[in-house]
Amino acid sequence: MILSLQQESKFSAALSKRFENEGVHAFLENFEAVAQKHERRRQKIKKDEEIENEKLPSEYRNTFNVKPQRITSNEYELLYIETLYTIKHKIGTTTSRYIQGENDLYAYAQEAFGLSNGDHQRLLEKANEEKPPILILLVEIVEAKDLEAKDANGFSDPYCMLGIVPERRHFLTSQHSNGGGGLSSDEEGVNANTLHDNKLGFMKRLKSFRKSTYRRGQGREKTILTTGSSLQYHSSLRDKLPAKYIQTTDVKTATLNPVWMEKFRFHLESGKTETFHLDIWDHDDEFSVFEAAKKLNQVQGFKGLNRYFKQVAQSARTNYLHESSHVDDFLGSVNLKINEIPSTGIDKWFSLEGRSENSKVRGQIHIRANLTTREDRGISEEDNWTDIKEHVELLQIFIDHELKKFKGETTQWTGELSRDAETILHQHAIQGGITDIQQSMCRWIAYSKKHSEHILAHKLLLSVTEQLEQTWKPTSLSRDESDVLREAFTLFINHGFKQLAKIRELFPATNKTSMERLEQLLTILMKLHSMEVFRHCCPFQNSLQHEITSIIKTGTIEWFNRLATQITKPRLRSDEDILRNTSELVYIMIADAHLCIKYYNPIFDSTVKMSFYNISFKKIDEKLMDIVIKALEEELGEQVHQCPSTFLEIKEPDSADVLAFSAAAEQISLCLFELYLSLHELSKYKIYVNETDRVNLKITQYYMYFGAAVKKWLSLARNKILHRIERSVENDKYEAALTSTHNVKFTPSSLDVSSCFSQISQFWRRLAWPDIITSIAYLIKITEDMANATCLYAMLVEGKLNARKLYETNDLSYYTQELSLVVNDIERIRDSFKTLPIELSYDKLLVAAEKFHSIAVVDEYRKKIETTVAICSHEIIDKIYQILNKIVTKMEIELKQHIVHIIDTPEHILLQDTIQPLITYLDTRLLPFKDFLIRQNFT
Repeated sequence: MILSLQQESKFSAALSKRFENEGVHAFLENFEAVAQKHERRRQKIKKDEEIENEKLPSEYRNTFNVKPQRITSNEYELLYIETLYTIKHKIGTTTSRYIQGENDLYAYAQEAFGLSNGDHQRLLEKANEEKPPILILLVEIVEAKDLEAKDANGFSDPYCMLGIVPERRHFLTSQHSNGGGGLSSDEEGVNANTLHDNKLGFMKRLKSFRKSTYRRGQGREKTILTTGSSLQYHSSLRDKLPAKYIQTTDVKTATLNPVWMEKFRFHLESGKTETFHLDIWDHDDEFSVFEAAKKLNQVQGFKGLNRYFKQVAQSARTNYLHESSHVDDFLGSVNLKINEIPSTGIDKWFSLEGRSENSKVRGQIHIRANLTTREDRGISEEDNWTDIKEHVELLQIFIDHELKKFKGETTQWTGELSRDAETILHQHAIQGGITDIQQSMCRWIAYSKKHSEHILAHKLLLSVTEQLEQTWKPTSLSRDESDVLREAFTLFINHGFKQLAKIRELFPATNKTSMERLEQLLTILMKLHSMEVFRHCCPFQNSLQHEITSIIKTGTIEWFNRLATQITKPRLRSDEDILRNTSELVYIMIADAHLCIKYYNPIFDSTVKMSFYNISFKKIDEKLMDIVIKALEEELGEQVHQCPSTFLEIKEPDSADVLAFSAAAEQISLCLFELYLSLHELSKYKIYVNETDRVNLKITQYYMYFGAAVKKWLSLARNKILHRIERSVENDKYEAALTSTHNVKFTPSSLDVSSCFSQISQFWRRLAWPDIITSIAYLIKITEDMANATCLYAMLVEGKLNARKLYETNDLSYYTQELSLVVNDIERIRDSFKTLPIELSYDKLLVAAEKFHSIAVVDEYRKKIETTVAICSHEIIDKIYQILNKIVTKMEIELKQHIVHIIDTPEHILLQDTIQPLITYLDTRLLPFKDFLIRQNFT
């Protein structure tokens, strides 16, 4: 209900006394200033984002107290001795990737270990005292292709016989390269025409593994000539290959493209003059070379060896004497000098060689071969666990050394080791029989441990991780190796989780480089959890999504608590400080929400298929709203928990109570409004939380805690406007308008009050109250308050006009402009109030209310608003008519006189002359009003 004009006047008088010396005229402007400040904060978030993006990323700091496990000084020296031993006993030919010179490697090792010359010499002597390692050749016969068909069915039954041709110190050898580095084992003995060529050596005395000696008759003595000398030796069975040097593959039946995938291991004497030899045969008779060779490896003692060699020779001899008998057919051979095998090994296809230059064989064989060593420690040859642990420690030492030499941040290091380091590590790996998967494991362990100390580039770690995945195969690691790898996985993952817990500090969202690092870290973690080797080593590890969810929750809470403690920590503060600090905390959450959605969310979604903001905001919502509610409770008490609609049912206090209420409310109203606006802005980000969780967010109902505050704002705004109307009307100076050279139609008071209505509309739009039903109730209250303000203005203006007693003056023409200004001011305010509901968007609210109420109820709301506007408008129009009617009343006597004159005028007088005095009178009295009155009033 609209208050009576007497109540408004009483209230206005009380306010006038209270705020006489205060700048209350700026109150509504202050509300708008708060809103503009809020808008600037929103814009600042984007501006700060651009500035931060141009800055260099904040450097990582090791804040997790990771203490590296160091080996003892004794273990350190033993590792250095092992490194020197490795350099001294290098095996294989050196490729371009590695360093050849031992002195360079010694110098690098000494520098990396940080030892003095004296310590280096002392430990080098110990390394020289160690026994030389046993050289071993590892061979894998992979497959062959395009072999010659020896059987009637168009295929062959191929198998391989392979072995090591040892050094014979009592022979003078003159090496002849054949294909892979030696002669065919099926060559015949030399004859007189070839002795002087000095090209045949010990290899030709082997007669092949078949021992087919019959074709050259019974002469077994051969002579090899060298420069100026000749030696004669008997080629007896004891010159043949010992049994331990001969091994065979399985027979692959009916194929010209056999696949064996069989591995062999040969102990070597020195590796300098020995040769690896391989024959391929077609298996045919009951007791073949294949069977003979198999039994050769079962003999014990020289006598047995002699007997089986004879069987092989007899089998061969029988084949040539009796064509009907069957013997294995020769398919080709390969010779490979041990001293020509590179340290990196061989993995290639070899073309098969024949018995002689005239022999015709075809096909190729795929062989993998590499050298390794074994130290005589009395342990199994397969046990290289000690070598693996040494390899990890050696890698870590070299990584530390390379990082010391690197000029730049550790996060910029590519992880590339020097050629010296790579050479030593390579030799240590092959000499210790460390497989590719074991080397990948060692690299992962070493680099991941160093990452916890130095913070290496995640791109480097990702590369090491991918290398581990590529080389791992099921059952390729022992239990001990799986355990140590699991330990390394756990250490790295925990370190990564600690980084994610501090994501906002270590990975600032606005920095491009930091975002790249975060993406790489998440990619590594996702890669690890998807790798079979990780699941094999860590079968009971929780899913990555579960772990990250827990980390994000914990990290977000810790981050929020630090901020909240810093911003809202208890101290002697006023109520305004509490509200301002709470608003500041909300604004920080707004900025964080913006960054999370724009930067963190896309990265988490693309890497680990998770929504960072959804997890983080749920925790922030709970903690933040608890702080907000507590701050509101300190100011508003239990009213915070009351429904906003209940406050609209409370009757308006009388003028004295309103005065006290306004005085208290003014001090914190702006702070409350700023807090409300910040929460309103933050609530917009709830749409990025999934629908299931969204309904449980506290911030969804943030406005419910501001019912009492809104009542204060509206009451305070109403009170201030009423006081402002009184002050404006009081300060109106009609003389200034009258003496102006311009045709002034309004006084400053009407402009001021109209501005108040605009500010109320702006305040309502800024408020943007989310609840439709309560918004309608608030809109009705605003409309009623502004109707009272409009009527109060009209009453005060009219009262001021009456106080001047202008109507008692016989001639009003002198006060025409002043009277026009009064009428124009009242009409201006009426017009401003009439459009107020439209500016408040009442029609949209009513349409929206149809979703919650019936059309009949909505029509009642509409009727109430429109009725309030109509009643106030009619009252103002009546007021204008009353003022104008007094003017007309003053003119009425003179008008009657002119009319009587017209009536009494004789008929012979022209009509124009008769009414001319009246027209002149009206022009004199009314034309000035036409110039000074606005159109609505004049018409």
